[in-house]
Amino acid sequence: MLTRKQTILVKQETTYGTDSTPDNSNRIYVTEIDVASYEGDRQTRERMQQHLGARAEVNAGPYVTLAITVPLAGAGAAGTTPVFGALLRACAMSETINADTDVVYQPVSDAFESCTVYYLQDGQQQKATGCRGTWSLNAKRGQFPTLQFNLTGLYNKPEAASPVTISALTQANEVPVNKQNTGIFSVHGFSAVGESLSLDIGNEVVHRNLIGAEKVNITDRQSAGQLNIEAPNIGTKDYFAAVESHQGETLGALAFEHGTTPGNIVAIAAPKVQLSTISPQDSDGIVHYQMGARFLPDTGDDEFTLTFK
Repeated sequence: MLTRKQTILVKQETTYGTDSTPDNSNRIYVTEIDVASYEGDRQTRERMQQHLGARAEVNAGPYVTLAITVPLAGAGAAGTTPVFGALLRACAMSETINADTDVVYQPVSDAFESCTVYYLQDGQQQKATGCRGTWSLNAKRGQFPTLQFNLTGLYNKPEAASPVTISALTQANEVPVNKQNTGIFSVHGFSAVGESLSLDIGNEVVHRNLIGAEKVNITDRQSAGQLNIEAPNIGTKDYFAAVESHQGETLGALAFEHGTTPGNIVAIAAPKVQLSTISPQDSDGIVHYQMGARFLPDTGDDEFTLTFK
């Protein structure tokens, strides 16, 4: 088998853990993939014996993990879901479609959805059902922005598979992060000159194989990230005052928008962000601040929105 011949098909499940049978219309563009096909809780079959030697090991709860990195780009038409929408929904995100305008994703705390993933590699296929997970976004100047999904799914043995007929996807091409393409980067009300931004939704994902039930559950969420900006004059914007928390924390909004063409614009809006750490950095001889960020809820399930418009 050839390493380069890999394809991912993803489709939302109607019933948890039941194969939703994704086909070529459910293909997504993938830049990187790392699959652990047979993970689990391994137990050693212990035996007292008169000689040395290893004992057999048994997988008491097999599952699959997939790290899937996709280019961060829109569908090419405003109000159309991106091809990786099912992955976002499987990571505890709601999806709201506003026709001809935008598609908005927002964290949820219940009614978690799931998806089926088919991983195809040069004539071989592994199905992972009941997939749920977490994701992180990375945007750095001079590079293409990405989303990385880390999924856990129910184990199905790999099998031979016929080639999938691949057709073009309705997805715009990603564009690099720079002044021309990235028009908004506001941190606590200040228009920043930005180097990078990362956001990790921070879902806690556990596989549970019990008597009478096997599921992948999402049990908690702690959304956080990092941002790197050119250090402003302290008289213009005092980020040290914003970071200090020993006499009470300061919360402020964060806004980020990438892309200029309708159908390929991605925006992040977070109303209550705590800047938790600050560290001076050198970037091309210019002082930058590397700051940790915690994305806090306001009334609940509103730490941020991820909008494709």
